[in-house]
Amino acid sequence: MALYHYASLLALLLLAIQVDPSSAIMCYQCDSQEDSSCPDSRYFDQRTNALIDCTSFQARVPGTFCVKIYQESTGWHSWIKVTRRCGSRPERIAWGCNYRFVDMGVYRETCYCSDKDGCNSSKSLAASASTLCLTGLLLLVLALLR
Repeated sequence: MALYHYASLLALLLLAIQVDPSSAIMCYQCDSQEDSSCPDSRYFDQRTNALIDCTSFQARVPGTFCVKIYQESTGWHSWIKVTRRCGSRPERIAWGCNYRFVDMGVYRETCYCSDKDGCNSSKSLAASASTLCLTGLLLLVLALLR
């Protein structure tokens, strides 16, 4: 009977490993008008900006994907603003980038991604085939021990 309990605990542990953490994406969070390490027109240095867990209290906008918004105003008092953050939105908006002119002739480019951390490099904890096979084998052994 003790073998059954150990096998049950091992099966539960292996199933817990299978949980997909993809909803906890890490994104950069900065605004070029508020932070000098978040440039608007030069190279974005990933070493000077930390990734933020989009499900944590640090995220200004909690969410399940990353957003980069580039805005540019042309004319006499032109300006450029880049915002990087987490985001949440309805599924009806397409992934990738949207380009358009908004109020007062401001060009706005909004890009959405969720395929990897910092896509704003994803470290997936998805289970391997060997882990899935081992879990199945363990469940079979449990069924036979009953």
